[in-house]
Amino acid sequence: MNGEFKPVKRWIWTIIPATLVALAGCNGGGGGAAAASGGSLLAVVNDDPISMGEFNNYLARKRSVQVLTPNGPTELQVAGSLALQGMRDLVNRKLLMQLAKDQGVAPKDADIKKELDFQTKRNPNFVKTLTTSGLSLEEINQDLALDLARFNTLTKGITVTAADVDAYIKANPEQFLTPAKVDLYWLVVKTDKDKASADQDLKGGQQFPAVAARYSTIPDARTNSGAYPAKIVDQLPDRVKEIANKLKVGGQSEWIKDGNNSVKFFLQNKTGATKIAIDETLKEAVRRQLAETRGTQANDLNKSLQDRLKGAKIDVKLAYLKDPWKRAFDSLKEAEAAPAAPAAPQQ
Repeated sequence: MNGEFKPVKRWIWTIIPATLVALAGCNGGGGGAAAASGGSLLAVVNDDPISMGEFNNYLARKRSVQVLTPNGPTELQVAGSLALQGMRDLVNRKLLMQLAKDQGVAPKDADIKKELDFQTKRNPNFVKTLTTSGLSLEEINQDLALDLARFNTLTKGITVTAADVDAYIKANPEQFLTPAKVDLYWLVVKTDKDKASADQDLKGGQQFPAVAARYSTIPDARTNSGAYPAKIVDQLPDRVKEIANKLKVGGQSEWIKDGNNSVKFFLQNKTGATKIAIDETLKEAVRRQLAETRGTQANDLNKSLQDRLKGAKIDVKLAYLKDPWKRAFDSLKEAEAAPAAPAAPQQ
């Protein structure tokens, strides 16, 4: 394919789906699966056990990971190792909590409970989604505390009034809409033979997803029956958006050439944009986003944490991480000591 129909993510800033926490994959360690003892079992393969200790040791040293791309899963090498990256993250978490405590803005238990209630109001499945992904309630609270510490530190001295919030909502009505969405399926074939076979099956009354699963060359077509990954209309590539807007629900496009491939689309469903009810919970989310935006302009939190890291005493106990951590730490100090590039001469 020449990439014209490749699904892309166009990140538009919007207040509506934003939260102050990103917990999936940000497990701080606690009562969940990661805390299983080395003697626990991960799995048994033909009566041959894999212990949690074996799993944790392998995971720490793992140098590559699979990532999802529009063309299917791809194996990529990580920078350093997962253990080094995990240690870096945990060190940063400790430094952030210490910074918040020193500035008198560290969250208390009551603040964490209030935050959990707020996130649950925004998303009733907030806790269920996270516990299903493997986090314990203790770990969720730890991550909420960390996120509150970050927000409180970043926005210290920043005030956002109710009038500021109302003015923002009035000036940005497009951000308070549930976006228009489509359920698209696509069928991508390379040969005229597959194209003819797919047409014959479709004319014979077979459902488009079943035909896509049978003939499409898209790597995940077998598992998702050719479902197009992007659903928000404004995030579709321009040509796909044009096709989706022209199709009626239940309709198919003609075959379209895309490089050496032929592509056909099917529209299963579409929903238009709708206004979101403005309640106090949403206004609080807007207030927080405005405060964070202003705080980012007024306070350099990354620099504060970097300065704190340079002055921190960090004693690495795990032998195989001592040297990698020292090298990473030395690189940070060398980058700080390097002279700035000379300014370009004025014309």
